[in-house]
Amino acid sequence: MRTTAFRRLLVAGLAVAAALVAPATAQADTPANDDFDTATTVTALPFRATQDFGEGTKAADDPTSCYAWIATSAWYDYTASADGFVRALPTGAGQLPFIAVYTGSRGALSQVPGACAEWNSGPSVTFPVTAGQTYHIMVFKPYAGAGQVATLDLSNVPREANDDFAAAAVATLPGTFSGDLSRSTSEPGEVTASCDPEADHSVWYRYTPDRTRPISVERRGGRTPSVAVYRGPELSEVDCAGELDGTKRVVFTAEAGRQYWLRVATDADGASPYDIRLTTAPALTPNVYLYSGVNSVFDDIQMFPNAGDHLGRPLVSGELKFGDGTSVALTSNAALTHRYAADGDYRLEISATTDDGRSGTGSQVVHVETHDVALTGLSLPAQARAGQTKPVKVSVVNNRYDEKVVVSLRKKGESGYFEEVGTLTQFVPAGGRVEFPFAYSYTPADAAAGQAEFEVTATLEGRYDGDAHPVDNRLTGVTKVRAS
Repeated sequence: MRTTAFRRLLVAGLAVAAALVAPATAQADTPANDDFDTATTVTALPFRATQDFGEGTKAADDPTSCYAWIATSAWYDYTASADGFVRALPTGAGQLPFIAVYTGSRGALSQVPGACAEWNSGPSVTFPVTAGQTYHIMVFKPYAGAGQVATLDLSNVPREANDDFAAAAVATLPGTFSGDLSRSTSEPGEVTASCDPEADHSVWYRYTPDRTRPISVERRGGRTPSVAVYRGPELSEVDCAGELDGTKRVVFTAEAGRQYWLRVATDADGASPYDIRLTTAPALTPNVYLYSGVNSVFDDIQMFPNAGDHLGRPLVSGELKFGDGTSVALTSNAALTHRYAADGDYRLEISATTDDGRSGTGSQVVHVETHDVALTGLSLPAQARAGQTKPVKVSVVNNRYDEKVVVSLRKKGESGYFEEVGTLTQFVPAGGRVEFPFAYSYTPADAAAGQAEFEVTATLEGRYDGDAHPVDNRLTGVTKVRAS
């Protein structure tokens, strides 16, 4: 049985808080069914009883397996005359009492799986009964106090018509189907879902498509049930989405004329009303997300293939053609890289298949444009004296597109960092080579150091992405400097 620790803590905390703030009241006479041994006997259904459920007391051995603090309890005993389902429903004004159902004897009680209604699950409980078995129904409150009058109704409720595989309801497309898993069971030997093997409250639907198409099954409920689809006649599982799979939808390709069975199920704790909806699954629109906005021949372009599925099913196979005569097989949506040898527009073509068998294709264009200049020369005097001004020449080569190039001349200062001493901006045509002329006056500090160390860098004016290959955009050189 699965339980929620957080719910248990929340319920206990709220109940204790309620007990602390509840006003003191004079103790009234306890009801006759205040104790397990004096439970009211229910001889036939339907049954109705109205009483003040806040007047009673709590016995030291009252069970607390329904995740709630108990301040008062009242007991009812019902021996089932036939197999079936019973609903216990409290009604009235204000905070309704909670309900838990047990079998066994005092000191050795076992809660009927799922037969517990408290803060989060709603006031009513529906539970399966077996002929001849006695069920002990505890109606309880988390805090005491007279004036908490409520009515308890016990009644037989029918089991779901499609509880058994042989009585599977017919599903249509599109269609929405509802039911209550608390009024269902599982048959001996019934198949279980790979995604939720503990789910033992189930109902069945059967669907025979008139043409081949992809089907999506959306599921909703108080606690989302699992849905498993089986293909006939061998009942092989096609797809499955369990309670812990969140909003995942069952998706499968239904072949025309073949029969399919849908099993909607949960465990006893999660048994509650549900809805499922069958629709045609959307087509895939495969695409590739490119990490870089500006791509060059120097870039290993990151690409993220995507099946483009609105239902979020994963890509499991496919192919990505890069548009330059090369391609790669896809087995997932894992990132990959590709480098192009030349500038141009390349058509990416992607084919993708998801794990449910749907396939699709898509295409898009990736633009490759390389902006790159190179520093090919730094001409410095080998020697100089303090006070002399001598030329410094920088050569820039551009083999691609017309560019405006900014060249900065820097000299290493006493701090050990290069400090700018001049900047020039010039137009460098594609295929051209341009000299950038500088002049520098050597200082006594240079002479004291014995040399002047220079650095030149080149950048592209007006391009936020910069030079595509900056490793050739820096040169250094040294001039020996003497005092006289």
